[in-house]
Amino acid sequence: MSYRILQLIGGGEIGGAEIHLLNLMLSTAKNQANFSLGCLCQNSPFALQAEKRDIPVTLFPMRFPLDILPLPRMISYCRKQKIDLIHAHGVRADFLGRLAAKFLAIPCISTVHSLWQDDYPSPWKGKIALYTEKLTLPLSAGLITISESLHHSLSALLSKRQSKKIPRTVIFNGYPALDFGNKAELRQRFRERWKIPPEALVIGTIGRLHPAKGQINLFRALEHLQGEFPDLHFLLIGDGLLFNDFKGLLETSTLNYTMPGYLPNAWEALPAMDLFVLPSIREGMGLVLLETIQAGIPIVASRAGGIPELLVDHTDALLVPPGSPQELASACRTLLGNPSLANSLAQNALKKASLFSLDRMAEKTLAFYAEVLKV
Repeated sequence: MSYRILQLIGGGEIGGAEIHLLNLMLSTAKNQANFSLGCLCQNSPFALQAEKRDIPVTLFPMRFPLDILPLPRMISYCRKQKIDLIHAHGVRADFLGRLAAKFLAIPCISTVHSLWQDDYPSPWKGKIALYTEKLTLPLSAGLITISESLHHSLSALLSKRQSKKIPRTVIFNGYPALDFGNKAELRQRFRERWKIPPEALVIGTIGRLHPAKGQINLFRALEHLQGEFPDLHFLLIGDGLLFNDFKGLLETSTLNYTMPGYLPNAWEALPAMDLFVLPSIREGMGLVLLETIQAGIPIVASRAGGIPELLVDHTDALLVPPGSPQELASACRTLLGNPSLANSLAQNALKKASLFSLDRMAEKTLAFYAEVLKV
């Protein structure tokens, strides 16, 4: 049986949630689910990416967080397309999707990619997001979290009645197999393109430039290390709220760096790195880690959110407490000074790639649709 599913997301950027959703839509056979995409931003870069892959996209622009003006059009669209279920991603999508589903008498489920209040840079915006979620949570037909850590954190936010009433499941992110067949060529090509010297010792990270991602702590850690490693080079890939702040910070520092902004196929930069660091303060799972383990690049990461569910400390990577530049510097120093250990950790992590397949993610998501739809 093929379900008609409206995937609903803000789409104002291309981060982990958007990549997860794109992978889900592209990996699910049409005889199992027929997906369409709704984006809540007028000029959505994610909508453009989806359209390039022949995914039908409709915009329902919201002007502010509690804007219900797009609601009648969304209801009309769902009726015309005979949508069976709305699958929402993010606070605004949850709000609008649940209201639309109530009018249509169909279920709306949500994937929680991070704690709602953590997606906002200021505490008061986070509180508004949490309030918005709790406002419509009774209308939810189900919740998916992308890690056990997120599942437990979510449980603490729900009332006992909500915990019993709302079906919940954990579905880890899946990721397609990437072609790292010629790492040396990818390494040389990227370094030449961005004028990174061949002898540079590159420590890099990829992600949204956002306070929750903790890149400032990696910058501070590298400041500690540059005296010990003269060839040290910081590769910071990503865009977001803090882009200009980091640009100014790096321009006034003595650290060698490359800051290319958002790159559509950022995974191709991984072989150019000697060490990958994910310094998140808060993290749902860390989708970029699934790319990095396939590249066979040694990893230092913070012990935040679902990261320890993916990587075992001192077996697959070195994990450190979140928010500590000193601990990050110490872990980086250990791996830079011990190539044998770095290679052993990377090879162990590589063995885990098959555990996070797209097929497994799609299969579990379809099973949850069936549970909610009671078919």
